Amino acid sequence: MNQKLKDRLSAVVLVIIAAGIGVILIPEQVEDTQSIALSPRFFPYFGCALVGIGASFLFISSFDKASSEQETVAPKQNVRTWLRPSLSVLVIVLFISVFEKYGFILSVSAMMFLLFLINGVRRLATLIIIPMLVTLALYALFVVGLGMSV
Repeated sequence: MNQKLKDRLSAVVLVIIAAGIGVILIPEQVEDTQSIALSPRFFPYFGCALVGIGASFLFISSFDKASSEQETVAPKQNVRTWLRPSLSVLVIVLFISVFEKYGFILSVSAMMFLLFLINGVRRLATLIIIPMLVTLALYALFVVGLGMSV
């Protein structure tokens, strides 16, 4: 089975699963309440939509002729191959362990800064501004959008 066929099959399965979760499981399992600004069903529906959109892009890109000309060979597995994912998991575990002690804003900003460094971002403006903006947006989402108290 070639890679394009695998991509198409994976995309179809993901769309079916996302649609099934969105149509059957969420209405039956997540209680809908209008006492807060965003319904508790928002994030599950949003996640299903993102999975469906991503799977659709995968399906569409599997028909791209340019990608068929460039068959990639899988790199050999060595220690360096696993270093970046291992460091990313370590940073996330560290984030979970310091979250309550140092608070949301500081711990999320530090986690994003470290993850950017691990993944090769070296521009100082990007390392500082993007984590701050994302942290403030998440804070606003939870405090304003979901009505959570500080």
